[in-house]
Amino acid sequence: MIGTAWRVVGVGFSLLVVLSAALLYGVTPQQVEAAGGAMIGEDFAFAYEFRTDGLTVLMLAVVGVVSACVQVYSIGYVRERVASYTALVTLFTAAMVTVVVSDNLFLLLIGWEVMGACSYLLIGHYWERRDARAGAMKAFLMTRFADVGFLFGIFVLGVGYHTFRISELGSGPIEPHTLTIGTLLLLVGVVGKSAQVPLQTWLPDAMPGPSPVSALIHAATMVAAGVFLIARLFDLFVKAETTLTVLAVVACVTMLFAASCAMAAVEVKRVLAWSTVSQLAIMFSGLALGTRDGRHAALFHLLTHAAFKGLLFLCAGVLLHQVGSAAFVVLRKYSRRGALRKRLPVTFVTMTVGLAALAGVPGLSGFFSKDSVVEAAWKTARDGSAVGWIVLVSVCVTAMMTAFYCVRLWLWVFFRTPAVVGAVGAFEDDDAMADLDEPDVRKLREGAWLMLAPMVLLALGAIGLGYTDGVHVNWPIAAITTVLAVLGALPAYSLWRRGADPRPLLLEREYGVDPAYQRVVVVPVRWLARLTVGGDQDVIGAYVRATGRAGVLASAGFRKLQTGNVQSYLTAAVVGVVALAILAGVIGS
Repeated sequence: MIGTAWRVVGVGFSLLVVLSAALLYGVTPQQVEAAGGAMIGEDFAFAYEFRTDGLTVLMLAVVGVVSACVQVYSIGYVRERVASYTALVTLFTAAMVTVVVSDNLFLLLIGWEVMGACSYLLIGHYWERRDARAGAMKAFLMTRFADVGFLFGIFVLGVGYHTFRISELGSGPIEPHTLTIGTLLLLVGVVGKSAQVPLQTWLPDAMPGPSPVSALIHAATMVAAGVFLIARLFDLFVKAETTLTVLAVVACVTMLFAASCAMAAVEVKRVLAWSTVSQLAIMFSGLALGTRDGRHAALFHLLTHAAFKGLLFLCAGVLLHQVGSAAFVVLRKYSRRGALRKRLPVTFVTMTVGLAALAGVPGLSGFFSKDSVVEAAWKTARDGSAVGWIVLVSVCVTAMMTAFYCVRLWLWVFFRTPAVVGAVGAFEDDDAMADLDEPDVRKLREGAWLMLAPMVLLALGAIGLGYTDGVHVNWPIAAITTVLAVLGALPAYSLWRRGADPRPLLLEREYGVDPAYQRVVVVPVRWLARLTVGGDQDVIGAYVRATGRAGVLASAGFRKLQTGNVQSYLTAAVVGVVALAILAGVIGS
């Protein structure tokens, strides 16, 4: 009963967010200060300040639609701890809405931190699984570490501009180095929240969480908050050229790093997770150009990405729900007789649409938004900008790599290779003939309509959202990106036909970043923790225990003086009086 009530509240709140976006569409941008607040020292005030503009409407629409799809999908997906799960998803959505509508840095910080707490709890929803607990803790620690920089960035900018109101930042004078330091500190928080290099490893390890949660995190909340923040403070970041250059370098390194990791991943959700990291980097690269076209292209890609990435995670959830695993080594066994295509037709079609949009197939939403980033980078590069050239080359190479891992995933999951089993790297670690095993497909069936309806809706978005900005096609750029997508898809198809999937050890181990962090960060911290505990027990604790022991011994000694013999007491009193008299005489002389 409680779970049902929370489901009604969750779906209702998400629809209310969508309704708010619809009502605010076309309204004149304005800032509203609600009643309440508090003074921060003598010079600054915290107030509940809200902002409505085009960016607010866009993000409310994205958050509301994806959240509603996730809430409805979860009705047919989640069976354990329904009430707490739905309540956390609703709070997660409300936190993102707070970030979107706030016009005060501290109010934004509240929503920012609540999202972090909710993500920790939702990733660890299946707390009985060790990998879920580890993934939740890793996400919490890495994002909290980055948020320390974010908090100090708020202080630096707020004090520098003498206001914490977002709409007033940049309106007054500020020292250039103060602006650079403040924006760089904010960028640290953005890098952590959006899983960019060097804080990228938490997002792929968050996959043990429920698939609807993954869809929400990757499509509309949490990781999208970083892109939104820089878009909201875009005028401020444009003035800090050093920060934009750092952002461009981080984005270009991240998109190539994550795409190469996705090319070697052997589990559907992990491929999609690395894909999210890479696509977010493409959005950041558009923002790093420092132009209005770049900002527009980044937000356009954010919109389309929300549709097809949310769709892909929901499709992965159906595979997990019906098969029990989303690993290639398991799923490819069902492709022998086309079981997944025949028994899960809606999932197959919608996932095909999502992967095609992600790969940038012409006519789908990802094609238009990705090309808009490339076009913005080309315009900037043509003006002689080194950052523009770096972004242009990186996005084009990433587009080719994206097509590779999309085609690779689609073929290995849904189609049986015509080659003989046991080819190089064909996912079977122990027995090359294990692919011949016949899985039981009799119980394999399509998901409930509550799961399929959101998938169909998002698939329509993945097809049609590319046309919301009007059809603006730069034909030379479109031809180049299409050729790049084909060049990426052909090697994936060729390897699949030969039954091979060679994965370089460096990519399969994801460049060894996690082991490096283990040696450089985790081991020293554990050593320091043991040293601290040892010092507390053996030094500080020893003094405390010695003090207590001395008190006990003193009380035991005094207790022995209490003999109950009156004659002894009188003798002691007389001796004491005589001793005092002698002492007084000595002092007086």
